[in-house]
Amino acid sequence: MRRSPLRRPTPRRAGGTTLRSDDGAVQFTLAPAANGVFVERIAMRGDAARVVQSVLFTDSRSFDRWCDTDATRFDYPVLYVRLKHDGDALFSSDTG
Repeated sequence: MRRSPLRRPTPRRAGGTTLRSDDGAVQFTLAPAANGVFVERIAMRGDAARVVQSVLFTDSRSFDRWCDTDATRFDYPVLYVRLKHDGDALFSSDTG
C-alpha cells in the first residue's frame, strides 16, 4: 500500500492545529502568531507535485475572505467548516 506524502507527520507549531482531508489531498496548519494567525496550506497535485502556500493573516476578515475563495469550500465542505471554526477561534483568543 502506497502512502500519501501528506500522511507523514508534519512539524507542529506551538499552539497550532493541523486539519487534513480524509483522502490526504489537502492539509491546513493553523497557528497563532505575534501579528495574527499563520496558515499553511498543502495540496497534492497528482502523485508527485505538492503545492505549499503559507500566509500570515492579521485580521479575521481577510482570513474569512481567503477561506471563502478556496476550492476546499466545495470539495471538502466539512474540512472547510473546521478550518473557519478553528481560524476564528485563534483570532478570538488573541488578547494582544
